[in-house]
Amino acid sequence: MKTKYTHRVTVAVPESLILEANHLACIMGESAEDINTFNLLSYQDNNGILYAVCSSVVTDNFIETKNNGINSIPEHAKLADPVLALEAFNAINEPNGIKLLIQPNAKTAINEMGLILIPSDFNTN
Repeated sequence: MKTKYTHRVTVAVPESLILEANHLACIMGESAEDINTFNLLSYQDNNGILYAVCSSVVTDNFIETKNNGINSIPEHAKLADPVLALEAFNAINEPNGIKLLIQPNAKTAINEMGLILIPSDFNTN
């Protein structure tokens, strides 16, 4: 049986867009729990801006939404704010915005984004 999760997407959200990005994650994701996707600021860029990073496999539907925009709100995302989600969507791959790469290797994507893991007692990578 072939899986419908055929793409790996790595997303890095600057601290200033966490709220907005979580609403977008809920709408573009597959569960109401996706509203809690971005919460741990464990990476930073060369300017010291903190990022929450998530890497996950996604379906063609996610890719279509990324390419064509938000055309509808799925039933599971009824608590998501579409205005906040649109703010996040419009910030994808913009300067100082959300970084999103479709890349089969998460570590490679994070390196391409220019992010480094913040050393802590909890990070063991």
